[in-house]
Amino acid sequence: MTSLSATLLVTSLLLCGLVVEHVWTAVADKPPMGWNSWNHFACDGLNEKVVLQAAEALVSTGLKKAGYQYVNLDNCWQEPTRAANGSIVPSRERFPNWEHMIYKIHDMGLLFGLYTDFGLTTCGEKAPGSWEHEEQDAKSYAFWNVDYVKDDDCKAPPGVLSPPGYKKMSEALRATGREIVFSVKQSQPIESARSVCNLRRVTHDIKDTFYDMMREVEVNHDDGLAKYAGPGFWNDMDMIEIGNGNMTFTEEKTHMAFWCLLKSPLILGNDLSNMSQQTVDLLSSDNAIAINQNSLGIQGTRLTAFDSGLTVAIAILTNCSEAAAAHHEWHVDRGVLLRNMATGNCLSSMGPAPGDFPSPLQPVVLPCNETDAYQQWEYANSTNQFISKATGLCLDIAKATIPKYQLRMVKCEKNKAQQKFSPVGDHGNIQSMFKDYTDHPLCLSVDITDDLQIWSVALSAPPGHGGWAVVFFNRAIYASRNITLDLADLGVDSATVTVYDVWSGRMMGNHTGTLTQLVPAHGVAFLELTT
Repeated sequence: MTSLSATLLVTSLLLCGLVVEHVWTAVADKPPMGWNSWNHFACDGLNEKVVLQAAEALVSTGLKKAGYQYVNLDNCWQEPTRAANGSIVPSRERFPNWEHMIYKIHDMGLLFGLYTDFGLTTCGEKAPGSWEHEEQDAKSYAFWNVDYVKDDDCKAPPGVLSPPGYKKMSEALRATGREIVFSVKQSQPIESARSVCNLRRVTHDIKDTFYDMMREVEVNHDDGLAKYAGPGFWNDMDMIEIGNGNMTFTEEKTHMAFWCLLKSPLILGNDLSNMSQQTVDLLSSDNAIAINQNSLGIQGTRLTAFDSGLTVAIAILTNCSEAAAAHHEWHVDRGVLLRNMATGNCLSSMGPAPGDFPSPLQPVVLPCNETDAYQQWEYANSTNQFISKATGLCLDIAKATIPKYQLRMVKCEKNKAQQKFSPVGDHGNIQSMFKDYTDHPLCLSVDITDDLQIWSVALSAPPGHGGWAVVFFNRAIYASRNITLDLADLGVDSATVTVYDVWSGRMMGNHTGTLTQLVPAHGVAFLELTT
């Protein structure tokens, strides 16, 4: 990057209202795209064959041509101990041809990345961390022609916070003179992250569920992270779970749309050697990727959100002290029904119709019906469990996905902490006896707010049409809903906009004033608008 272009970059960021500090390096002027081994292969499946198959698949499937270029090894590529001179050593069993493997990846026109931890060991104590070896490790990475370093924060020395550790590795990588993308965890304060790294994780590790995926989006929004993003630094919503099999195709399209609109790195986390054509087509969508890589470099934000008015909602656990305390209040009706006082509806151990929900055993809140056995509950005082009279199954915490914990109905286990709840208290709270890592009390609640949303981002042209990309999002758990955008919210008062569908590239006509889309549950309409 020339001094003039660097000056223009900083000036453009200031004009966009973005927070600017010294840009860590000239790399990552656009969100990086590639693949990481962890989500699908973790430790046990990681080896040289898997990595080279992934690299070859990027080329053969056309994903490299679409822009995916990094082949990144996560945890467990190292030997469990350092060499006698302190050097980090690649696993001889997993990677017998380490340097040749890296050469082959580069020879395919791809780039190579790896993982470390700023602390004493990597996560799970699988391998040495980089603590007090930052300069030595950075020199090894540069010698191996590494292009991307992901730095975790699992095993800090006692009393040491992550920012000093990240700063040490940042300086060591910079001193090598090699352009290396540097990625860190959310323990690095966002306010100073741009001066340390190129990528900062938004929140905890993603998992292959709709709610884990949406947690990344919601934290990104709730923490106001968009203003920090721009060329050279991006908010990392973790790896893409598309193709791993646990989400519906509708949910996977939502996943892709948000990662592109919010300018997250597009780092795939599936088995690239075993993908359906549907998965390849979604991941290589030219128009979606062009939005993610748009040269204007602005992260999308939520334009508006409102309740759908649906009478069915998911039951969840949330922090008892949260503002939506009214949703935590319950009342026992007729000795068997649990009525939520915010909605007037009752807790049910099963959805209203087959196929409406990702799982038939996901507790929901429905209009009360005292003859519906699925809405009838028994509280076992001796074991502190809520038991469905229809199924005999117990209310249970399915996943600890902060800040909203999913619930499920499973076989009762009297000693299982995730199944223990207080009876309805004086203030109507039903409190879990399970504590999260923050030790905050968790209360039974209802997830109904802001389930219809519109997100947008400004685009430059070319590539694409310029104007705006817009995501119409239906977060409700069932039923398609109409979502209407007032074009004045985009600053378009009287002009006519031309609308394009991002997935197909098809022109959908011209609109003035408002634009309405029918959006499936958990789905999106992903559009480009230009005047």
